[in-house]
Amino acid sequence: MKKNFLVVDDNLTVCLMLKSWLIKKGYNAETATDVHQAKQLVREQPIDMILADIKMPDVDGFTFLSWVKKFDSEILVIMMTGFADIETAVEAMKAGASDYIAKPIKPELLFHKIDEAFQSQLNRQRKDHNCNEQIKPPGEKYARLLRYLDNVVDQKLHLLVTGDRGTGKSSTVRYLHDKGYHMSKPLIIVDLDHFESDRELNNLQAETTNDTSLLIEKFREARGGVLHIRNAELLDLNMQDELLGMLTRQNRDDDFVQVVVSSVKNKEELQRVLIPKLYTQLEKNSVELPVLRGDKEVIKGFASYFLKFSNYILGKEIKGFEPELMEQLYNYAWPENIQELKNMVLKAALLTESSRISVNIAPELFGKHESSRETKPQPTNSIHKLRKENYEKEKIMEALQLAKGNKTMAASILNIDRKTLYNKMKLYKVST
Repeated sequence: MKKNFLVVDDNLTVCLMLKSWLIKKGYNAETATDVHQAKQLVREQPIDMILADIKMPDVDGFTFLSWVKKFDSEILVIMMTGFADIETAVEAMKAGASDYIAKPIKPELLFHKIDEAFQSQLNRQRKDHNCNEQIKPPGEKYARLLRYLDNVVDQKLHLLVTGDRGTGKSSTVRYLHDKGYHMSKPLIIVDLDHFESDRELNNLQAETTNDTSLLIEKFREARGGVLHIRNAELLDLNMQDELLGMLTRQNRDDDFVQVVVSSVKNKEELQRVLIPKLYTQLEKNSVELPVLRGDKEVIKGFASYFLKFSNYILGKEIKGFEPELMEQLYNYAWPENIQELKNMVLKAALLTESSRISVNIAPELFGKHESSRETKPQPTNSIHKLRKENYEKEKIMEALQLAKGNKTMAASILNIDRKTLYNKMKLYKVST
């Protein structure tokens, strides 16, 4: 996927020159000649890296850098200046810049610094991923699931993953990718539900050829790696034909793409919407992920893990949960399963300043649901009555509030990537 750059400099000639260099290297690039315009572009679209001048007439580059890091800490920033000195470089790095470059800018040096910044970010993300995302789920049913997934990896099999909302379909795909021979190769995700939103956002015509072209493009991007197709029930007939070819015509060589198809629909429901040959291919190797409700061992294990994860990202040292609160976690219905538990533990950690999470914050965690031990909460029907757009907007706003405006954390809470979050925020006119 192409990286998106923003060049910010009050000298238009510098902006256009750098934009030209970036485009020739295969990047996407936008320009802004003042900070106000730059902020607007950052709000409207996902930006991977900003090249910003330190000296600008309206707002200096350091003030802009501080704003960027508060808006989205994952955006990399390289500061540019005509005055090369150690003091300025140190100040830029302390303020959160990825690097620093002096004018006049040499293209070889600039792209070296760009490559280093992206590689450093990737290394950090991999370290965080290894420390925090890889969890061995508790319980025998998850042990059986992992053994099956290991076999899928070893034999280079395609896979159908079904399960209710929040049961861990994306985590299952990440496990396959990171466990397998292709962990250094791409993991490409095609979310058909989000593609529908992107089409609406960009006023695209819902033509089958566009949809099929998207699938082919993403398949090529996934060369040697994993292609994850989410919300399989939304595949139209032409896309199904194309997918069938991907599953049946590949050689299992170095370029082999392992295709994983997932859906919140069960196999019986998918059989009604998929063409028979495609369903037969997918059904050969399939797993249904279990729900969380009523499984005390699994709830306890995941709650403990998510608390460690929350401590890590929040810099806290919370030791555990009060027994009364754990009882309420056991009795809760978990309509959105593991994802809901993750969000709830993160919220609890945000609200807690002591060494243990107290039962007193239960009303804040469960909201309108009953938090009494004697009354087992039931899944609310209100979610199902909301229109999809209102539901998604509500979830995005909740995630942003929970993450205190941090886009990267909000995207993680929603289990989507940053680009999708930005597109959804633009579609639903959500601001921070």
